[in-house]
Amino acid sequence: MNTLNEKLAKILTNSNEEVVAQSFAAFCKEHANELPMPGENKQFDQAMWTASQFTKLSKRDEDLVARVTAKLAVSAMDAVTKSMQDTVLNLRDLVGSAKQSAIDTWQDMLGAMSWQQMVPAGAMRGVGAQLVTLGTYQTKIADASVQFNLGWHVDKDELRLLVQAKDSASEALSDVEVRVTSIDGTLAFSRKTNEDGAVVAPCVPVKSGQYKIQILWADGIVDTPFFRV
Repeated sequence: MNTLNEKLAKILTNSNEEVVAQSFAAFCKEHANELPMPGENKQFDQAMWTASQFTKLSKRDEDLVARVTAKLAVSAMDAVTKSMQDTVLNLRDLVGSAKQSAIDTWQDMLGAMSWQQMVPAGAMRGVGAQLVTLGTYQTKIADASVQFNLGWHVDKDELRLLVQAKDSASEALSDVEVRVTSIDGTLAFSRKTNEDGAVVAPCVPVKSGQYKIQILWADGIVDTPFFRV
């Protein structure tokens, strides 16, 4: 790789960008079996970018780039999906020795998805049955400000869901849809906010599995991370 870096450095010292492009093309042909992947070598990435500004691709090469780009896009989406599936809050961890770690994971995941914490997760209380709260969070979707509070009834396959939606003038916003959706896309719960801009669902029955909450408004949608019941 040192030899390749030296050659790349020499190519990049030329002030004529068209010459850089031609030299880089020759370099790639000469070292076709040793080339780094994009992102692995800064010099290579810089040379590739410079060359791309002055090199016209053939129709065959354009088709090849399109196919590779499409595959990379699919791979990236698969990676995101796998990551979301791998990082899932197990609700039962909220009442065990892993409680604080589970709370931190949940709050970090929500923060990464632009949900702002209002009330932290983790509190437990009795309401006929033991309830663990997953906290209160808010976000914006189009002109709506949405807050949700999620709770889990311990030893029951039930969720407690409270949602409040307001418009940009802080007036109650009706017809904002709230869904609880399983990882395979099955709809477990759906309701729209009422004239008070609220959804109050103290007992949402769900089977064991992975779920997320979705908020839909004005052709927009925001999700929470997946959690496991």
